[in-house]
Amino acid sequence: MAQPILNARALKVTVVLDPAEVALIEAPDGKPRVVIDIRLPDRRVTVDVAAKAVRRALAVIAEHGPDAVSVIIQGKLVGDTITEAGIVAQPKVRPAAAAEAA
Repeated sequence: MAQPILNARALKVTVVLDPAEVALIEAPDGKPRVVIDIRLPDRRVTVDVAAKAVRRALAVIAEHGPDAVSVIIQGKLVGDTITEAGIVAQPKVRPAAAAEAA
């Protein structure tokens, strides 16, 4: 039996970034978008995200420190560009804190 071939509408990607590197990004007020190049072992992709989301991520990194934060970009991969993308920085939950919250 032949292996089936399916058609996809989009290729969704999640990119995990180094919070210390993200902390170096500049997102000045009055600028609506920030273009970021992301280097991977075998290619380089570009992403265009809202400056407000970048400023929020920078605030979370500044508040909790780069070692206590996870930063991701999610979107659709089209060629070497991530479209419809967003960036999020979330504090890491420590096991003891998670147990107390439950």
